[in-house]
Amino acid sequence: MENEDKLAELEALLHVQFRDRVLLERALTHHSCCPETAVHDSYDTLEFLGDAVLGARVVEHIYRNFPDASEGEMTALKSEVVSRRVLAKIGQELGLFPYIRVDIANLRTFNERSRDSLCADVLEAITGAILIDQGNDAARDFVARVVLPVVPLLSEQTLDTNPKGRLQKIVLRRSGSLPRYRVMEQSGRNNDRLFTVGVFEHELLLGLGQASSIKEAGRLAAREALEILREQESI
Repeated sequence: MENEDKLAELEALLHVQFRDRVLLERALTHHSCCPETAVHDSYDTLEFLGDAVLGARVVEHIYRNFPDASEGEMTALKSEVVSRRVLAKIGQELGLFPYIRVDIANLRTFNERSRDSLCADVLEAITGAILIDQGNDAARDFVARVVLPVVPLLSEQTLDTNPKGRLQKIVLRRSGSLPRYRVMEQSGRNNDRLFTVGVFEHELLLGLGQASSIKEAGRLAAREALEILREQESI
């Protein structure tokens, strides 16, 4: 009865009521508790499934909400959102750890890092369990409610949403001047025009961008300049 009460308590925290609570219990069970039957009784395979569901939902969200981001930027943001560090933090804030079943005696070491890792694993496993128990829509809703709110916060750190503004600050700090943008080349006609824009610090070319509008070509030039400056700093 005590176990049922704990599961009901967790369901209230998750805002999900399982049809089959055995799935929820399995999603909370580390393989140290059932080394002989881990494939069927621990969260390992549910975690594998949940990881895929989380990744797909996060990628779709990024694609829809950051249409100007490059493939590389989208990849970097997705990797950050589904990182162990971020998922562990979400799991800890949800309060998952007290519900996880783990045999500490069977683990070689157990510390704060282990606690974080367990919370990340179980968050993924719960996502997989919701998919099996209630279908795709319920799993997507869970990810949207629990994980996607961190995306805007992480995007500010990961995406160059305003490359021109960032480049201006760097150039001002370096030389006291503003970056200047010049149209270097123009080709095509009417609806098929292509502009090449360069961004300069005094007479030094920092980056080039090509697009169908001068504004977008300038933005891409600033982005390339930032990438080149970042590479130079890391050498």
